[in-house]
Amino acid sequence: MDIIVKYIDELLEKSTPDAPMWNIEKIRDGGVKSNWNYIDGVMIKAVLQMYDVTKDEKYLKFADDFIDYRVHEDGTIEGYSVGEKNIDNVNAGKTLFELYDLTGKEKYRKAIDLVYSQIEIMPRCNNEARSFWHKDIYPNQVWLDGMYMGQPFYLEYETKFNNRKNYPDIFAQFKYVIENMKNPLNGLYYHAIDVSREAFWCDKVTGLSQQCWLRASGWFAMAILDTLDKVDNSDHKYDAECKMLEDAFVDLINSMLKYQDESGMWYQVVNYGGMKNNYLETSGSSIMAYALLKGVRLGFL
Repeated sequence: MDIIVKYIDELLEKSTPDAPMWNIEKIRDGGVKSNWNYIDGVMIKAVLQMYDVTKDEKYLKFADDFIDYRVHEDGTIEGYSVGEKNIDNVNAGKTLFELYDLTGKEKYRKAIDLVYSQIEIMPRCNNEARSFWHKDIYPNQVWLDGMYMGQPFYLEYETKFNNRKNYPDIFAQFKYVIENMKNPLNGLYYHAIDVSREAFWCDKVTGLSQQCWLRASGWFAMAILDTLDKVDNSDHKYDAECKMLEDAFVDLINSMLKYQDESGMWYQVVNYGGMKNNYLETSGSSIMAYALLKGVRLGFL
């Protein structure tokens, strides 16, 4: 734990809301100020988890200061456009639930509703699940990334504020991915599918992308876990749907373990380990470590 604390503390000490040290994309942009984005959302969730584990108030203060800087009193968010219809931008909204609970700031509650308003207007694919497009600029495309970015927020909102009204919509979108984006031969998931079969990268018969990308596999594993972690199934109404997600998670982990390198890591293209220009990748391997640990903690593994 000490090495984790040291690493996180050094990052936080060198970071501001406009220039977070962890957001390498912004650093590479040459000092462009940060905005509302999924990368910061992932990190602030981690900071809040550090607070949950350590109870050290400095982590709560950092997370609160970071998000408070962007959220105005009326709930509008600096650097965030609902009309962009980019599911990635929903991810940072997950931080608002916990911060609202911990601080009681009403502007966070208003901001939660603002992010949810994007969920309500997201364009949808013409498939049986009416899946969200990944972005307005990527029509008819479902990405594994997007399942992580959007569905846990969507479900937590439904659980806390909407009487589970749209649970069936959420489970249907997961079911579509499970049934249509998995390679039945190796149990791995393809990164994306174009329902219209028009994207340059897709197979014109299946609509699927060509490879099984490590980080995408991790995004999907986390999407399942973080959704199940927030679901209210106290009345057992959604037993079958929860079992579907749990089984999909266990199956994915079992498939991924077949391709784990002896180092404990995974290759960028999961099932082509050792191929020239393929490499052991850190972020995706870290995500898989998260999924394995949380899967054990939740009793699925």
